[in-house]
Amino acid sequence: IWRRQRDGTMPVRDASVLEAGCGAGLPSLLALRLGCRVAVLHDFNAEVLQCLTIPALRLNGLEGGHRARFFSGDWARLSELLLHKREKENPPGDSCEGAIPSRARPPLPADGFDLILSSETIYEADSTSRLWSLIQAQLHFPSGVALVAAKSYYFGVGGSVAAFRSLVEADGRFSCSTVRVIENGASNRREVLAVRWRSLALATGYKRQGGTVDGS
Repeated sequence: IWRRQRDGTMPVRDASVLEAGCGAGLPSLLALRLGCRVAVLHDFNAEVLQCLTIPALRLNGLEGGHRARFFSGDWARLSELLLHKREKENPPGDSCEGAIPSRARPPLPADGFDLILSSETIYEADSTSRLWSLIQAQLHFPSGVALVAAKSYYFGVGGSVAAFRSLVEADGRFSCSTVRVIENGASNRREVLAVRWRSLALATGYKRQGGTVDGS
Protein backbone atom coordinates (compact mmCIF):
# COMPACT_ATOMS: atom_id res chain seq x y z
CA ILE A 1 0.00 0.00 0.00
CA TRP A 2 2.73 2.43 1.04
CA ARG A 3 4.79 1.82 -2.11
CA ARG A 4 1.84 2.39 -4.44
CA GLN A 5 0.63 5.41 -2.51
CA ARG A 6 4.11 6.90 -2.83
CA ASP A 7 4.42 6.34 -6.59
CA GLY A 8 0.84 7.49 -7.21
CA THR A 9 -0.41 4.24 -8.77
CA MET A 10 -2.91 3.56 -5.98
CA PRO A 11 -4.06 6.69 -4.13
CA VAL A 12 -5.41 5.86 -0.69
CA ARG A 13 -6.41 9.33 0.50
CA ASP A 14 -10.22 9.66 0.46
CA ALA A 15 -10.59 6.03 -0.68
CA SER A 16 -13.02 3.51 0.82
CA VAL A 17 -11.22 0.42 2.11
CA LEU A 18 -12.42 -3.07 3.04
CA GLU A 19 -10.07 -5.50 4.81
CA ALA A 20 -11.36 -9.08 4.76
CA GLY A 21 -10.00 -11.37 7.47
CA CYS A 22 -8.33 -8.42 9.15
CA GLY A 23 -6.85 -9.89 12.34
CA ALA A 24 -4.85 -7.04 13.88
CA GLY A 25 -5.85 -4.81 10.96
CA LEU A 26 -2.38 -3.45 10.20
CA PRO A 27 -3.05 -2.78 6.48
CA SER A 28 -6.20 -0.85 7.40
CA LEU A 29 -4.27 1.01 10.08
CA LEU A 30 -1.84 2.17 7.38
CA ALA A 31 -4.71 3.11 5.06
CA LEU A 32 -6.24 5.20 7.85
CA ARG A 33 -2.90 6.87 8.45
CA LEU A 34 -2.70 7.67 4.75
CA GLY A 35 -6.09 9.38 4.87
CA CYS A 36 -8.65 6.90 3.59
CA ARG A 37 -12.28 8.04 3.87
CA VAL A 38 -13.52 4.90 5.62
CA ALA A 39 -12.01 1.52 6.51
CA VAL A 40 -14.28 -1.47 7.07
CA LEU A 41 -12.46 -4.15 9.05
CA HIS A 42 -13.98 -7.63 8.96
CA ASP A 43 -13.03 -10.80 10.76
CA PHE A 44 -14.93 -14.05 11.23
CA ASN A 45 -14.62 -13.81 15.01
CA ALA A 46 -16.07 -10.86 16.91
CA GLU A 47 -13.58 -11.60 19.72
CA VAL A 48 -10.69 -10.86 17.36
CA LEU A 49 -12.13 -7.43 16.59
CA GLN A 50 -12.86 -6.66 20.24
CA CYS A 51 -9.61 -7.96 21.73
CA LEU A 52 -7.09 -7.33 18.94
CA THR A 53 -8.24 -5.11 16.07
CA ILE A 54 -9.90 -2.23 17.94
CA PRO A 55 -7.17 -2.07 20.63
CA ALA A 56 -4.49 -2.02 17.90
CA LEU A 57 -6.13 0.99 16.26
CA ARG A 58 -6.50 2.77 19.58
CA LEU A 59 -2.85 2.15 20.47
CA ASN A 60 -1.98 3.91 17.22
CA GLY A 61 -4.19 6.90 17.93
CA LEU A 62 -7.06 5.74 15.70
CA GLU A 63 -10.15 5.44 17.87
CA GLY A 64 -12.77 2.87 16.84
CA GLY A 65 -15.24 5.44 15.51
CA HIS A 66 -12.65 7.47 13.63
CA ARG A 67 -13.26 6.50 9.98
CA ALA A 68 -13.34 2.80 10.92
CA ARG A 69 -16.22 0.29 10.93
CA PHE A 70 -16.10 -3.25 12.30
CA PHE A 71 -18.04 -6.34 11.19
CA SER A 72 -17.82 -10.01 12.10
CA GLY A 73 -19.25 -13.25 10.75
CA ASP A 74 -19.12 -15.26 7.56
CA TRP A 75 -18.07 -13.62 4.29
CA ALA A 76 -21.18 -15.13 2.72
CA ARG A 77 -23.29 -12.65 4.74
CA LEU A 78 -21.00 -9.63 4.61
CA SER A 79 -22.17 -8.34 1.22
CA GLU A 80 -25.77 -8.48 2.37
CA LEU A 81 -24.91 -6.50 5.48
CA LEU A 82 -22.89 -3.88 3.63
CA LEU A 83 -25.40 -3.42 0.84
CA HIS A 84 -28.66 -3.52 2.76
CA LYS A 85 -27.86 -2.48 6.31
CA ARG A 86 -26.74 0.94 7.47
CA GLU A 87 -25.95 2.55 10.81
CA LYS A 88 -29.01 1.78 12.94
CA GLU A 89 -30.16 -1.15 10.78
CA ASN A 90 -27.33 -3.53 11.72
CA PRO A 91 -28.89 -6.36 13.77
CA PRO A 92 -27.22 -7.40 17.06
CA GLY A 93 -24.36 -9.82 16.59
CA ASP A 94 -23.51 -8.71 13.07
CA SER A 95 -21.41 -5.74 14.11
CA CYS A 96 -18.93 -4.94 16.86
CA GLU A 97 -19.83 -1.25 16.90
CA GLY A 98 -22.24 -1.09 19.82
CA ALA A 99 -19.89 1.03 21.91
CA ILE A 100 -19.36 3.55 19.10
CA PRO A 101 -21.91 6.38 18.90
CA SER A 102 -23.74 6.23 15.56
CA ARG A 103 -23.01 9.89 14.89
CA ALA A 104 -19.27 9.04 14.93
CA ARG A 105 -19.51 6.21 12.40
CA PRO A 106 -18.43 7.02 8.86
CA PRO A 107 -20.99 6.12 6.18
CA LEU A 108 -20.54 2.86 4.31
CA PRO A 109 -19.93 3.26 0.56
CA ALA A 110 -23.03 2.60 -1.49
CA ASP A 111 -21.22 1.49 -4.65
CA GLY A 112 -18.43 -0.79 -3.49
CA PHE A 113 -14.90 -0.24 -2.19
CA ASP A 114 -12.01 1.50 -3.92
CA LEU A 115 -9.53 -0.84 -2.24
CA ILE A 116 -10.09 -4.36 -0.87
CA LEU A 117 -7.31 -5.94 1.18
CA SER A 118 -6.87 -9.53 2.31
CA SER A 119 -3.94 -11.60 3.55
CA GLU A 120 -3.53 -15.34 4.24
CA THR A 121 -7.19 -16.02 3.46
CA ILE A 122 -7.03 -18.34 0.43
CA TYR A 123 -5.55 -21.28 2.31
CA GLU A 124 -8.24 -23.75 1.20
CA ALA A 125 -10.79 -24.09 -1.60
CA ASP A 126 -13.89 -22.97 0.31
CA SER A 127 -12.30 -19.81 1.72
CA THR A 128 -10.87 -19.01 -1.72
CA SER A 129 -14.31 -19.22 -3.33
CA ARG A 130 -15.99 -17.14 -0.63
CA LEU A 131 -13.33 -14.43 -0.76
CA TRP A 132 -13.67 -14.22 -4.53
CA SER A 133 -17.45 -13.88 -4.27
CA LEU A 134 -16.96 -11.02 -1.80
CA ILE A 135 -14.52 -9.24 -4.12
CA GLN A 136 -16.87 -9.64 -7.08
CA ALA A 137 -19.71 -8.09 -5.10
CA GLN A 138 -17.82 -5.30 -3.35
CA LEU A 139 -15.10 -4.04 -5.74
CA HIS A 140 -15.98 -0.54 -6.91
CA PHE A 141 -16.61 -0.30 -10.64
CA PRO A 142 -14.65 0.55 -12.71
CA SER A 143 -11.57 1.70 -10.77
CA GLY A 144 -11.47 -0.50 -7.65
CA VAL A 145 -8.46 -2.67 -6.85
CA ALA A 146 -8.24 -5.73 -4.61
CA LEU A 147 -4.85 -6.72 -3.18
CA VAL A 148 -4.61 -10.34 -2.00
CA ALA A 149 -1.43 -11.47 -0.24
CA ALA A 150 -0.89 -15.21 0.14
CA LYS A 151 1.55 -18.08 0.09
CA SER A 152 1.95 -19.55 -3.37
CA TYR A 153 0.91 -22.96 -1.98
CA TYR A 154 -0.77 -24.08 1.24
CA PHE A 155 0.44 -27.63 1.72
CA GLY A 156 -2.08 -30.07 3.09
CA VAL A 157 -5.16 -27.83 2.91
CA GLY A 158 -5.47 -27.26 -0.84
CA GLY A 159 -5.31 -23.49 -1.24
CA SER A 160 -2.96 -21.73 -3.66
CA VAL A 161 -2.39 -18.55 -5.63
CA ALA A 162 -2.97 -20.56 -8.82
CA ALA A 163 -6.41 -21.68 -7.64
CA PHE A 164 -7.43 -18.12 -6.79
CA ARG A 165 -6.09 -16.82 -10.10
CA SER A 166 -8.08 -19.44 -12.01
CA LEU A 167 -11.30 -18.24 -10.33
CA VAL A 168 -10.59 -14.65 -11.33
CA GLU A 169 -9.66 -15.52 -14.90
CA ALA A 170 -12.82 -17.61 -15.30
CA ASP A 171 -14.76 -14.35 -14.93
CA GLY A 172 -13.94 -12.36 -18.05
CA ARG A 173 -14.74 -9.05 -16.35
CA PHE A 174 -11.64 -9.10 -14.15
CA SER A 175 -7.87 -9.32 -14.49
CA CYS A 176 -5.42 -10.72 -11.96
CA SER A 177 -1.73 -9.88 -11.90
CA THR A 178 1.17 -10.51 -9.53
CA VAL A 179 2.51 -7.19 -8.28
CA ARG A 180 5.08 -8.54 -5.84
CA VAL A 181 6.85 -11.82 -5.05
CA ILE A 182 8.59 -12.41 -1.71
CA GLU A 183 11.16 -15.21 -1.70
CA ASN A 184 13.88 -15.50 0.92
CA GLY A 185 14.82 -19.15 0.49
CA ALA A 186 13.91 -19.94 4.08
CA SER A 187 10.11 -20.03 3.92
CA ASN A 188 7.22 -20.54 1.53
CA ARG A 189 7.09 -18.27 -1.49
CA ARG A 190 4.59 -15.42 -1.08
CA GLU A 191 2.84 -13.27 -3.65
CA VAL A 192 0.70 -10.14 -3.74
CA LEU A 193 -2.02 -10.24 -6.39
CA ALA A 194 -3.92 -7.27 -7.78
CA VAL A 195 -7.47 -7.82 -9.07
CA ARG A 196 -9.06 -5.16 -11.25
CA TRP A 197 -12.02 -4.69 -13.54
CA ARG A 198 -10.75 -5.60 -16.98
CA SER A 199 -12.59 -2.96 -19.02
CA LEU A 200 -15.66 -0.77 -19.06
CA ALA A 201 -16.90 -2.43 -22.25
CA LEU A 202 -16.81 -5.97 -20.82
CA ALA A 203 -18.56 -5.01 -17.61
CA THR A 204 -21.17 -2.97 -19.46
CA GLY A 205 -21.84 -5.91 -21.77
CA TYR A 206 -22.27 -8.20 -18.79
CA LYS A 207 -24.76 -5.81 -17.24
CA ARG A 208 -26.78 -5.63 -20.47
CA GLN A 209 -27.03 -9.41 -20.46
CA GLY A 210 -28.84 -9.28 -17.14
CA GLY A 211 -26.00 -9.39 -14.60
CA THR A 212 -24.88 -6.70 -12.23
CA VAL A 213 -21.48 -5.24 -11.59
CA ASP A 214 -22.11 -4.65 -7.91
CA GLY A 215 -23.37 -8.04 -6.83
CA SER A 216 -26.84 -6.80 -5.92
